[in-house]
Amino acid sequence: MRKIILLVFCCFLFSCASTTGVSNSEREPSKPLNEQEEAYISQVEADGYLMYEKDIRASDATDLLLSKIDPSNHPDFVGWVTYPNKDDFTVSFYERNDDKFAVIADVVYSANEVSVLDLAPSRQPSKMEVSMIKARIAALEKGANSCSDRFNTIVIPSQNDDEWDVYVLAATTNPKLVQVGGHVKVSVSKNSSEVTATMPLSKSCLALDKSGEGLPEGATISALTVSHIVSPMPVAIHPYLNLLHEISLAVASERGIWMISSGNIELM
Repeated sequence: MRKIILLVFCCFLFSCASTTGVSNSEREPSKPLNEQEEAYISQVEADGYLMYEKDIRASDATDLLLSKIDPSNHPDFVGWVTYPNKDDFTVSFYERNDDKFAVIADVVYSANEVSVLDLAPSRQPSKMEVSMIKARIAALEKGANSCSDRFNTIVIPSQNDDEWDVYVLAATTNPKLVQVGGHVKVSVSKNSSEVTATMPLSKSCLALDKSGEGLPEGATISALTVSHIVSPMPVAIHPYLNLLHEISLAVASERGIWMISSGNIELM
């Protein structure tokens, strides 16, 4: 029979929870979410899922593009954005000459996630695409930090209709690790491309080992745990990481202890 490592992680969870400034003995039982908090959590879940959907397509599209081109032929490459099409999403890659953007390639996904690569399409990027790629560039300048030498970006609509939310994500090349720390949310004006707000989503560069190496024979990890002290409740990076790595997260914050599984956030 497999042993499920729950006790160790529960102990670690509550030791992490104390870093929020409220000791375990002082922490009151979590009160049910009020209407405003429920709306917040629903939006966090939706944003995390959208980030995941965009990111997995961008990753797949990048692999597809790199199998067909030599990156050295595109020295003015400035990145990519993922945006909705009539069935699913399109990932487009761009280069910039002075202030003008050109499309290197489109990777179009359909409802069944089948991808079609269109190299050097004979079209100009739309106003929305230019706004998104400018937001990506601006956010990278403000959001990159010492947690990594590689950063990915995901651009999603903000709750403010005049802005984009750009998640600048610290990356690791170690497949055993879940990079929890080092991510930053940057809000950027759609019209001016100016950064309006920057929110670090952690206080450290924490990366958690999901491999289970070193555990007793037959044991498995049921969840990874992390303390979250930059906001009272989880943020979109948490359901995103849960979905991306297919492992549950237990998040200890000022508001309580949260379990995140399959992109859903539940107050424990």
